[in-house]
Amino acid sequence: MHNADYNILVWLPSPMGDAILCTPALRAIRNRFSSSRITFLADPAVRSVLSPCSFNDAWLQPQRNPFALAARLKAHRFTHAILFKNSFAAALVVSLARIPNRIGYARELRGPMLTDRLYPPMLPNGKFKPLSMLDYYLAIAERLGADTTNRSLELQIDQDDSRNLHAEFPELVKHKNPVVVLVPGGAFGPSKCWPSENFAVIADWLTEKYNATIVISVAPDPLEKKIAAEICAFTSRKLLNLAEHPLDLGELKMLFSLADLVITNDTGPRHIAIAFKRNLITLFGPNDPAWTDTDYENEIQIVGNVPCAPCTSPTCKKSEHLCMLSIMPDMVRSAVEELLAGRRTRATVFTHPHLEKISDSFFIDTDYKAALAGLGLTSIDAVFSFSSAQNLTKSNLAPFRSRLQFEIDSLQSLPPTTVFLKRYDNPPILFQLKNWLSHRRRISCASSEVEPIRELPAAGVCTPKVIAYGRQWGALCEKRSFIITEKIPHADALERKLPDCFNDPPTTENLKSRRDFVARLASFVRKFHNTGYCHRDLYFSHIFCRTDGTFCLIDLARSFKPALMHPRFLIKDIAQIHYSAPAAHFSGSDRLRFYLAYTACNRLTQRDKAFIRKVLAKTNRMAEHDRKHGGCVPFAR
Repeated sequence: MHNADYNILVWLPSPMGDAILCTPALRAIRNRFSSSRITFLADPAVRSVLSPCSFNDAWLQPQRNPFALAARLKAHRFTHAILFKNSFAAALVVSLARIPNRIGYARELRGPMLTDRLYPPMLPNGKFKPLSMLDYYLAIAERLGADTTNRSLELQIDQDDSRNLHAEFPELVKHKNPVVVLVPGGAFGPSKCWPSENFAVIADWLTEKYNATIVISVAPDPLEKKIAAEICAFTSRKLLNLAEHPLDLGELKMLFSLADLVITNDTGPRHIAIAFKRNLITLFGPNDPAWTDTDYENEIQIVGNVPCAPCTSPTCKKSEHLCMLSIMPDMVRSAVEELLAGRRTRATVFTHPHLEKISDSFFIDTDYKAALAGLGLTSIDAVFSFSSAQNLTKSNLAPFRSRLQFEIDSLQSLPPTTVFLKRYDNPPILFQLKNWLSHRRRISCASSEVEPIRELPAAGVCTPKVIAYGRQWGALCEKRSFIITEKIPHADALERKLPDCFNDPPTTENLKSRRDFVARLASFVRKFHNTGYCHRDLYFSHIFCRTDGTFCLIDLARSFKPALMHPRFLIKDIAQIHYSAPAAHFSGSDRLRFYLAYTACNRLTQRDKAFIRKVLAKTNRMAEHDRKHGGCVPFAR
């Protein structure tokens, strides 16, 4: 297309966020065809958020009836139709309107209706390759010969909206302390929503530390109003709830332009904050951030990268909303401090280590990539030939398994970090089959530990950090696999060290501390079992206690979610705790308090008593086995 006097129709995408992501392409097209008449076809919400707009000359609104809309468009005698909207209906309408030149993406079976086609990048599995919609739209402008070097989002403010906001909320305009906008909803669905109580925690902290003015921005629908009400109920602070003082989109833009910080789920208003160059924290869960990435320099993205994410589902299908729950308030606090101090050090924060795919069989935490490369650990062959480490392999360990301990540097740690390497070399077929049956699918020995390590923290169960892992398959069975984990800092196994209150004289204060410890341990185990997992090796040697009193679980290779006989595995786990709790320190009363705290009950039911009898029977069988083989029995005096 040459820069002539064309009559151009531009059909905009309907989600508000996508329309804002489209603004760099709209600006480029306006600059390319400065002497042409450009008409935008858009939904009312999109028109509101983009207005006032210098990129077009006129607006049209869609109709439900495609034939009536086609007739309207035909009357305008457009020479070109630029389709940023991806629907089949959009291509059908401009084709029926006999617009001579029709450009857009050939998808949704609409290729034959376009005269100039672009093709979105695809993955080998037939799905669309994650690509920022900003670049996706700019590719259309580039095809038209426009200069697309300016990738910044752009919105404008109507002076009437500015005056209205000044009149309604003068405290937001004449503020000395930070104005922080919280966006806790999302039109996509509840799967994108961070818990209301977490937003309340952040609101309390911002008010206490920065004396911030907190604004809750939600859409005018019942679900989002409910979310806003929950946040207000969870905090004793005074918050400005826009569910009770609704703004139109023009006034909302003005509000965002005044904000010192915006904390939002992955939803449309995020892009308003970017367009006005506000400090921004975006919380990602079910959707891949790559789809909406803008490279905005004042944004920190916090990504709940649990194994089931990104799922792109509007409603979470898991028993717990793992991706959003894995985003802890402390992560948001750290991001707030960085942005308000003007010293952003990270563009993206992952709730779990971001494991880069080095090859089909090798995954590595990027913070440790250089350190492992320095030791030559860059391939699965190198990992299995590595020997410059302390050998922790026990005599009773199966010959296909080996364990090593060594130290490495990382980008984040000084002094060096202690790590543990577990290797599985040609595990027996019967062992693999049992593992597959437990997990109800084919899975490598290393991956069976990686999955719970990455999933459990979202439920509040601390696990070791995965540094790297890999697996190599034969025609059907696993040939070998490995996992490298970081030593849990400032922690020791309960088998080696119990709190001082168990060793000091039995004073009133010590007895109180013991009871508190037992209750916290029981709560931790209950939290673990509530995830559906059972450990199958839940001894004191595998439960670590940090210096701050929190607990962590290690050696999760046998952990799984039983589909059958779940109570049997719960009995086994509780029996292992009972068995490994030393009688010299844990009395019968301590054990009873543990069980009552574990069940969150004040007294035992007949069902509880039956469960305890089974636990004791299992413990006695374990003791009989160990005595027979000359082992000690910790729970027996």
